[in-house]
Amino acid sequence: MTQRTTELLYFTLLLALANTPLLCGHVCERLLFVPERVAAGEWWRLLTASFVHVSAYHLALDAGAFLLLYHTLHEPFRLGRLLAVAACAAGSLAASLLTLAPGGSLCGLSGIGHGLLAVAALEMLGSDDRTTARVGAACFLGTAAKSVFEACADHVLFASLHFGDVATPVAVCHLGGVIGGLAFVGLRQWLPARSKRLPSPSSSSIT
Repeated sequence: MTQRTTELLYFTLLLALANTPLLCGHVCERLLFVPERVAAGEWWRLLTASFVHVSAYHLALDAGAFLLLYHTLHEPFRLGRLLAVAACAAGSLAASLLTLAPGGSLCGLSGIGHGLLAVAALEMLGSDDRTTARVGAACFLGTAAKSVFEACADHVLFASLHFGDVATPVAVCHLGGVIGGLAFVGLRQWLPARSKRLPSPSSSSIT
């Protein structure tokens, strides 16, 4: 079993545990992101909110996209893949603070999904194959444009086409996830470039 497969299994297990209350028709409210509760010391909500969903349809939609996108990431290291998820989650949660009403809550993986889609698209954009690069460029531009439009309009595109309950989407979270994904890609590009500029110990002069 590969590392990536193991990670996907762990994510699937986390999703199953966080959404077990759905079997009884409930949402696990103690795991939702509620800014006031986080400020009061319930910090675990920062880690758990993305895995909680309001319905089986919401779970299938978000989890399917998330697991597929995670599987397709070109990032070879486990830490890098997990940092990509963390960056997208941080961007999504931070963006939600702009529009969440007092006492409002947030859950779901759609913000992270948009961020990982941006990361995957940028990875395709860097491909030596021109067709793959063009598809990556189109995918990134489409994701970015959709997210910016949703944030400006405060309305999620295609929301009326859903077949089940997805609660009330927080539109700006998609853009936050994309920004988080961009931050991850930028950091990934910057660190190797910086390490190449630093003098190696063997070449440093000793006084």
